[in-house]
Amino acid sequence: MIYSREHLVAAAHGNERMDKVIREVQLVNVFTAEIYIADIGIKENRFSAIARYENDEPVFFMEGDVEIDGKGKYAVPGFIDCHVHIESTMVTPDMFACALLQHGTTTAVIDPHEIGNVMGAEGVQYMVDASKDLPVQILTTIPSCVPAVPGLETSGAAFGPNEIASLLDMPGVVGIAELMDYVGVVKQDPRMAGIVQKGLDKGVLNEGHLPRVTGRDLHAYLAAGVNSDHESRTKEEIIEKLRAGMLIYIRESSVSQFADIAAKAWEVLPYASNIAMCTDDVEPNDMLKNGQMNRVIRRCTEEGIPAPLAIRFASLNGATRYGLRDRGAIAPGYHADFSLVDSLDMMQVADVFIQGEQMVKNGELTVDITSSTPPLSQNTVRLPKLTEEDFKIQPPIENGTVIINTMEMTAIGTTQKGTLELEVTNGIIQALPEDYVFVSVTGRHGQNRKPFVGILKNSGLNKGAYATTVAHDSHNLVVAGTNVRDMLLAAQQLEQSGGGLCLVEDSDIKAQVDLPIAGLMAAEPIEVLSPKVEQFNEAATSMGIQVGRRSPSMALSSLTLSVIPEIRITDLGLVDVTKQEFIPLFDAEH
Repeated sequence: MIYSREHLVAAAHGNERMDKVIREVQLVNVFTAEIYIADIGIKENRFSAIARYENDEPVFFMEGDVEIDGKGKYAVPGFIDCHVHIESTMVTPDMFACALLQHGTTTAVIDPHEIGNVMGAEGVQYMVDASKDLPVQILTTIPSCVPAVPGLETSGAAFGPNEIASLLDMPGVVGIAELMDYVGVVKQDPRMAGIVQKGLDKGVLNEGHLPRVTGRDLHAYLAAGVNSDHESRTKEEIIEKLRAGMLIYIRESSVSQFADIAAKAWEVLPYASNIAMCTDDVEPNDMLKNGQMNRVIRRCTEEGIPAPLAIRFASLNGATRYGLRDRGAIAPGYHADFSLVDSLDMMQVADVFIQGEQMVKNGELTVDITSSTPPLSQNTVRLPKLTEEDFKIQPPIENGTVIINTMEMTAIGTTQKGTLELEVTNGIIQALPEDYVFVSVTGRHGQNRKPFVGILKNSGLNKGAYATTVAHDSHNLVVAGTNVRDMLLAAQQLEQSGGGLCLVEDSDIKAQVDLPIAGLMAAEPIEVLSPKVEQFNEAATSMGIQVGRRSPSMALSSLTLSVIPEIRITDLGLVDVTKQEFIPLFDAEH
């Protein structure tokens, strides 16, 4: 809707009626972190005037064509998710928008680097096109790490500075997405330095990804022109980054939850202004049950951050970050994007308005949301012909013992290098010790290369096999298992279905979630997909899967992410992330 400034001003001045008035609502003022009773006047698609109550009466009276009783409810601005991957919700952008609205998120800044790593520019273009003309404002950051680290993994495409520069001209682009190859940025690798410079030249934001990095490397990263982070894992890390001027996004996802850590940092720096929020990766059943940006606010208030301040982090601060000068607050002249909630503690969204029009009533959508862009249909799981032999580790000796470098999951879901001594008889590795499984990565982008097979500790998997094409960021096929027969069957199932998640035990398919769009998404509402993921999680739990705080469906999704310390596995081998070098499978030093 195109608004008329003349009518907006006339309604504010009292010379015209408001289109809508929300009466006697508890207004959350994100500018002052206050809560007070007010009437909210809306003209066309914007807030026109706000009348605060004094002595149980509004300071001025506004007449409205439609009046809504807000008594007992809280009015909060539309939430702004500063960094999210639609692909992680496993649904298409229009289905994602439906779910966002029901949880009060009215603007989302997406990073389509999952589909970009599978389908290149075609995938990014699809996400941009499918996100157009939806009630939710979806802005795009162009993937910077396709692949995350060239030479250490194989993706379905490769973006350098020139490819990214051309994609920056697409509509709705506000930045370059998380620059995960922080080593390349800090060392001024030509590719990464060139990508950052393209963002600076274009005048858009360079978004960061900087886990466990402090000291001079942190300052070098900031000096390079990258100034946000959603990966901070300790109070001390957040404090150091806030003091250095980095914008911290508090994240609560299905993979990582940092509200408790952020709250401890906030206690030390209560006046820090450089804090916003994001969800990053939230699987469908988790969103359905626990919410989206409202979940981040709820967790922050549970950890002691005052609700009005947490709401500011989730709205105004995100708007400021992305230059959205008329969004993120309930104030005259701002877009009338807001929600009514019954409780700031629970943050359960009741009613949602976009541009002054009600889109959600009593938690239910009142509009039909579909994209005019059809889902992509090609099968992107292209594997070599596989046999059981391909999932076996080939030792360098016929008989004796070998020492293998392993990948170990820690209690918080990070990784570290380990070693394991194994017996070899007639060229075959005998049974693995308890809590060790085989783990393989097979290129699924037509590489025609057999799987790389290593050993993983602490996944919890104690029987059968687990396969997924949701494997950040190149999204090759990951299969972990206790035996090669089940591993092969799980791989074959996902090849046939076009990708997704699969659990196999004793040659029986225990659970499968089909994600035929780039092996990442399905063209289904979250309400339809969610029970399938829930059933997968229940089956995975029964098979022992447990990795940090992660949901079972995402438990193995970052094993291949070659930019998070300390050790990862890709289709090319074991990777020392800090050194950006391969680690030999067999340890020759012992």
